[in-house]
This record gives sequence, structure tokens and C-alpha cells, in this order.
Amino acid sequence: MSSAEIKTDIAAPNPVLQIVQRVGMVWFAVVALYIIAGLIEPNMMSVRQISNVLQVAAFLGAVAIGQTIVLLVGGIDLSVASMVTLVNIVSTSVMNGEPANVVPAVLICLVLAAMIGAVNGFLVAILRITPLIVTLGMNFILFGAALVYTNGAPRGSAADTFTPFGQEHIFGNIPVSTLVWLALALLVAFITRRTVYGRRLYAVGANPRAARLMGVNVEGITISAYVLCSLMAAAGGLLITAYIGLPSLGIGDQFLLTSVAAAVVSGTSLTGGRGSVIAAIGGAIFITEMNSVTNILRVSNGVQFILQGVIIALSVLAYRIVDAGTGRK
Repeated sequence: MSSAEIKTDIAAPNPVLQIVQRVGMVWFAVVALYIIAGLIEPNMMSVRQISNVLQVAAFLGAVAIGQTIVLLVGGIDLSVASMVTLVNIVSTSVMNGEPANVVPAVLICLVLAAMIGAVNGFLVAILRITPLIVTLGMNFILFGAALVYTNGAPRGSAADTFTPFGQEHIFGNIPVSTLVWLALALLVAFITRRTVYGRRLYAVGANPRAARLMGVNVEGITISAYVLCSLMAAAGGLLITAYIGLPSLGIGDQFLLTSVAAAVVSGTSLTGGRGSVIAAIGGAIFITEMNSVTNILRVSNGVQFILQGVIIALSVLAYRIVDAGTGRK
């Protein structure tokens, strides 16, 4: 058989699917959802409404960045929900409305988050406990800690100098929270794509045994991924605290499933080694916009959870189809 015949036997990659893969399927989904939303309710396409969606998406987006990092190494973090709640409770309690307490409150929350992330990472990487079990257990522990800390009645408030990070807009319609989120996303994207550490994250997720043979400290990378995830969850908690200005038990519950959904919708693999922080931005916008549309249609919370589960399943299927069409395994 000639080389020409061999080449014709090999199916050429689908050019349309190659474009979808290169640009990111999630961004096509975001555009499609906005078009559908505009047909349902024309006001959904207004600058003000888009600004509102971006403002709220920042909270989920920050948490989704952290979830993406953990998924890259083949893990998952279900403690992010209670981490957001605990940060909200602790930060408002420490600030207590006083501008002088903003920096101490933020530092305490970040240190607390890093410590909890390190514990998660240690249990997963060193003691080899299943990530799902570790982080789900930690989720209950953190929520219980929030209840004990507040005795069921949270007190305090965010300082007036802190709330602009969640409430204010610049240049008319650009939310400050969105700018903070995008700055964090770009920083993490640079780290994951342009540094040796970032390449090691992908290597550990793709094949930990091969990564170890190449001299990568698999346990250290895994622990650091959980630390970063907790820090990003804390960032999301601080942003949402700046937005609402008050403590609220259970404020983070909404991120338990949505942070995973935003990451998976953006193409992050649940088995590790594949994902993009920039695409996760689109995932957060898509999930937030979908929730906004369902709220306008007065869809119940139960149906919203069902939709999110279906979207995760369909996203995994869709990315497999795209991979097959582009010749990627």
C-alpha cells in the first residue's frame, strides 16, 4: 500500500470542530444562551443586565478558578461552599464595620484558607484518601465551625471601604468585582500556562506516574493545588461579602455544584490533565446567565439543580464528540 493510499485512509479532522476546540466551545455556548435569553426577554441583552450578570459571575468565577486547578491534578474540592461561608462570617466579624480592620480581616481569611487547603491536600496526596470524601467531610467541618463561631446568629458587617469591591462600577457599567476576578484569572492563567509549575500541574493530572519519573514532586504539586483552590474560594467569599455587606450562614451553598459545573462546561476534564482558567471564565458566565434566565422564568431551585446536572453530563459528552472529530484522544 502506498503512502498516498495510507493518507486517504486516515480521516481528516473536521475543520468546524477544530475551530470550536481552538476558540473554546463554552464561548459559543455563552453567545447562544444570550441570544436565546434575548428572545425570551429583550431586557436580558441590555448593557445594565449584562453588567449585573458579570458582577454576580465574579463570585462564582473566582471559586471556579480554584476548582479548575484542583481538577487539573485529578482531584475535586467540595469544601469550597463552606469555605465561602466561613470567609463571609469571619471577615464581617473581624471588620465589624471598621475600615481599620479590613486588612487584618482579609489576611486572616487568606491564612485560614491556605491552612485548610493544605489539610485537604495532605489528606489526599500523603494519606491517599479519596478527594471526594476528604473535601465533602471538610465541607461539613467548616460549616459546623461557622455555626459554632456564630452560635447560629452571625454578627458584624463589612466596612464601607471594603464594599466598593463588590458593589461599585467604574466607567458606568464595569463592575469592580469583575475586574478583580479577571485580574485573578489572568494571573492564574499565566501561572498555569507559562510557568514550570503550571506544566507540572498538567503533568500530574495527565499521568502522575510519568510525572514522578520526570522528577516532579507529585505530592507537593497536589497539595499546592488544594491550597490555591481554597485561596480562590476565599477570594470568592471576600468578593461576595463586599457585595452583600453582611454575614450570611449558608451563603456559599450555591457554589457546591456550580463551581464544578462552571469548570466542566469550560472543558476541564474530571480525570485531570486538561482544562483552562480562561475557559472557566466563560463557564462561570454561562452558569450565571443560565440561572438568571431560569429566575426570570420563575423556575424552581430544584429544576435549576437538575439543569446544572444535565449540563455537566452534556458538556462531557459534547467535548468527547469534539475530541473525536478533531482526532484528539
